[in-house]
Amino acid sequence: MVVVGASGRDGSFGLRLAQSVLSAGYSGRIQFINPRQTEILGRPCLTNLDELSEAPDLALLGVGAANLEKALTDAIRRGARSAVIFDSCFGQTAEGAVLLPRLRSIAREAGIPVCGGAGMGFINVPEGCVASFYGAGHLKPGGISLIAHSGSVFTTLAMNDPRFRFDLLVSPGQEIGASIDEYIAYAASRATTKAIAVFMEAARNPDEFVVSLKQARDAQVPVIICKVGRSEESARMARSHTGALAGSWAAYEAVLEECGAISVASVDELMNVAMLCSTGRLPGPGGVGLVTDSGGLRELAMDVAADTGASLARLSAETLEILAGVLPAKLEPSNPLDCAADLTEEFSAVFERGLATLAAAPEVSMIGFEADLRDDYIYEEGLHDLALGLSELTPKPCFFYSSFGQAHNRDLGDRLADRGVPCINGVGAMFAAATKLQNWADARRDAKPSAVVPPNPSVVAKWSSLLESSASLDERTGLELISAFGVPSIESAIHDDWESLRISAQALSYPVALKTAAIGIDHKSDLGGVFTSIVDEPELRAAYEDLRAKLGSRVIVQAMAPAGIELAFGCVRDQDFGPMVMVSAGGTLVEYFAGGRFAVAPFDERKARALIDALPIARLMDGVRGKPPADKTAAARALAAFSQMCAALGTNLAEVDVNPIVVSSSGAVAVDALVVPAFAPRQRQCGPRSSEVA
Repeated sequence: MVVVGASGRDGSFGLRLAQSVLSAGYSGRIQFINPRQTEILGRPCLTNLDELSEAPDLALLGVGAANLEKALTDAIRRGARSAVIFDSCFGQTAEGAVLLPRLRSIAREAGIPVCGGAGMGFINVPEGCVASFYGAGHLKPGGISLIAHSGSVFTTLAMNDPRFRFDLLVSPGQEIGASIDEYIAYAASRATTKAIAVFMEAARNPDEFVVSLKQARDAQVPVIICKVGRSEESARMARSHTGALAGSWAAYEAVLEECGAISVASVDELMNVAMLCSTGRLPGPGGVGLVTDSGGLRELAMDVAADTGASLARLSAETLEILAGVLPAKLEPSNPLDCAADLTEEFSAVFERGLATLAAAPEVSMIGFEADLRDDYIYEEGLHDLALGLSELTPKPCFFYSSFGQAHNRDLGDRLADRGVPCINGVGAMFAAATKLQNWADARRDAKPSAVVPPNPSVVAKWSSLLESSASLDERTGLELISAFGVPSIESAIHDDWESLRISAQALSYPVALKTAAIGIDHKSDLGGVFTSIVDEPELRAAYEDLRAKLGSRVIVQAMAPAGIELAFGCVRDQDFGPMVMVSAGGTLVEYFAGGRFAVAPFDERKARALIDALPIARLMDGVRGKPPADKTAAARALAAFSQMCAALGTNLAEVDVNPIVVSSSGAVAVDALVVPAFAPRQRQCGPRSSEVA
C-alpha cells in the first residue's frame, strides 16, 4: 500500500491519513509519499511514486483536486492495481476540464477499481487494512460487510457501537472506478462475510446491481438494503448529492424482492437485521421463541407481536406439555415464556430448562432471551452466563434482547458479540429484525424455478412493428394487442356511422356499452363519453347521438362484461430496471382498496397469484356475503401473460394501462386498454383511471 500525500505536519489531513493507515496493525508493506518530507511517524518517506521498488496493490491518494489527475495517472503508470480518492472531485484539471468525469475516464481506460471520491475509503477488518482517514484499531472482525453511499453513515455505524462486528467497511462515494454492485459481489464471495448491509442512494449500474444481488442470494448471504430517495424530495436531494439518478422506489422495491434482498427503512433496522444474520445461522420453518424474566414484558411482547404480525412461534401441544413438566407450577407454559420464579438456588436453572425446551422445539426457528442485565447491574450471574452461552445451547439463530430501546448495555453487547450472540434493544426492533430474517429464509426455502414461457416471436414482431410506427393506439387496437399476448379481452367494434353501429350491437346482443373512440381522448368517462348497460336500439341511438354531438361520430361498442371484481394492470418502463408491472384494484374500487403491487416483468403465473393475493382487495375476491369467489387463477394467468407482453415489447412501450380487468367466478376479461407507444409525443402517469366499466 502506498499513501500519496501522507504528512507529519500537526493538524494536517495527511497526518490523520498516515495515522489511520497504521492504526490496525496491517502486516503488509506501507510506504508514504511526500516530496517535502523524508520521514513520517518514524517511517521513511519517498519523494514520488517512481522511487517505489515494486508496483503497489493499492494507492491512497490523499491530495486535493488540483493534484488528483496527476496523482492518479502517476499511480497507474507505476502499476497500481487499485486506488482510493478522498477529495470531493468537484474541481477542474490543470487543463480546465471538469475533474470528476476526467477521473472516471482515466480509471475506465486503465481498468482499475477506484474507491471514491467524496468517500471515507474502505477497511478490511480481519486484515487490518485501513484505506481510510478513520482509525480502526478498535474494530473487531465479524460477519457484516457494510457498504454505505453516505460517509456519515459509514463512520456512524463503523465507529459507534462495539456490538457490530465487521468484515468489510466500504464508502464508495462518487464511485469513480468501482460501483456498489462490484462491492456487493466481492463481499458475497468472501467466506468471512455472513451478511451485507447496504445504505444506498441509487444503483449506477442497474443491470449489474441485479446480478450482484442474485449472486449473494445464491451464496446464501443475506443482503439488507436501506434505500434512500424514496420520497420525491429525498430523491431530488440524492441526485444533487452524488450525481446518481434515484430510480422510482416502487421499482427498487420490486427488484429487491425479486432478487431476494431484505429491504429496511432505517439504519437502526439495517444494523439489527445485519447483526442477526452476521453469525451465519439461518432459521428453519417456524418462528421465534422468547424467554424473559418478566410477566409484564412477556405480555408486552405478545401485544407487539399481535400488532405487527411478527413471526412468533406457535408452540405445539407437545412443547407445551414438556414445558409444564420442567417449569414451577406457578409459571404458565407460553411463548413468550416467563421463567422468573422465586429467587432460590434454582432460579437460573428454570431459565436454562425453558431455553433448552424452546430450542429443541421444531416449531421454534430462533431463540431470544431477555433478562435485566446491564453494564452497571447484573442481578443474577447465572442469567449472565446463560446469555453468554446462548450460541452453545443451540445451533439455531439466537440473540439477547432488551424490551427497552435505550438499555444501558453497550459493554454487555460487546461481550455477547465476542461469544457470537447478537444484542438488540427494543422489543419492536427485535421483532422487526427477527421477522425480516424469518421471511427471507422462508422465501428462499419456498422459492421455485420460474416457469415463464416467452410469447410467440411472430406475434412480438407484428406488434413491435406497429408500435414503432404509431404515435398512439386506440382502445380497440389496445385490446387487440393484449389479447394477442393472452389477456382475455371483451368483444368490441369501432364505427363512425349509425347503421354499422346498429348492426354490430345486434351481433353482440344487448345489453351493450358505448364509448367515444375519438382520437386523443384517454379518460372517456371524465368527458361524459361512456354509456353502459344499453338495453335496446332506441337507447343505443340516443347514446350515439349524444356522443356524436359532444365528442364526434367515432365510437366503440362493446359487449357487457359479467359482474365481478375489478382489477387494473399497468406497466411503465423504469429508467433503471426496464418494464415494471403493477396490479391493483380497478375502476371505482381503487377508492376503497388503495395500494398496488409492483413486479419486474416478466414473471410466471405463480408470481402473479402471489401479487394478487397481497392486494387489499384480495379478501373481497374470495367471496363475501354469499357472493361466489372471483376466479383468481384466471386473473393470475392474465396478469402473467400481461407481464410477458410488457417484457417482450420492451423499449417499444412507454406505458400500458388496462382498467378494468373484470374478474368473475367464470374468468377474467379486460374491458379497456390504454397503450402508449414509446414514441408517443406525450407521456402519462401509469395507474388506475376513473372507471369506464362496460
